[in-house]
This record gives sequence, C-alpha cells and structure tokens, in this order.
Amino acid sequence: MSIELGGREFEGPYSLTIWDPPKKPAVYAIFKKPDPVNKPKSYKLLYIEQSKNLSERGFYKTHPKYEAWEKEAISRSNLYIAFYVMPISMPQERDSVVSILVEQYKPICNK
Repeated sequence: MSIELGGREFEGPYSLTIWDPPKKPAVYAIFKKPDPVNKPKSYKLLYIEQSKNLSERGFYKTHPKYEAWEKEAISRSNLYIAFYVMPISMPQERDSVVSILVEQYKPICNK
C-alpha cells in the first residue's frame, strides 16, 4: 500500500494505533479519513515532519502536535501514517523534503 506526495511514494497509510514503524530515518505524514464510511480510501493530509528513527518508543503519543491531530481526526482510530524512508539521509535533507511538501500541501497541523 502506498500514497504519493510531491512525486515521492510514501509507504502506507497505516492506522497510527497499530502500525509497525521502521527503525530508519524518514519523512512521515499524518492523515485522517474525512468520510471513512462512504469513502474509505480517501485521506486528508494533516501533518508532515521528519524523524531520525520512526520506531522511537511512543513517538506519536508524545508528539507536541498529537492533540491537534486527534482533534482534526475526531478520534485516535481515524489517524493514519505514511512514511518515506530516507536511510542514509542527514536531518537537513529530510527537513528540505518536509519544507517542500508543507509548502505544496499546506497541512493544517503544520501551521
């Protein structure tokens, strides 16, 4: 399963509550399903950021924007994550990808 953002193929989206994060640096995107009943394959982008290791213990629950994500999604069970692994990247390279994608998509929780 994958989703394309800015010409990059992100793996996912996966339910945020049950995904198996890779132990690698990546750019990640948080989504919600605006209408999970009638349009179960439609996603709305909420947030884009980068991480040096997506498998850090409970990273999403302790993330400073988590409450904003949950508020936008209405429920924790309506939060999804997709990621673009950048295995040999430096933080500046991942930040650059994030900046480009934030400018292009203007996710509400990146404001």
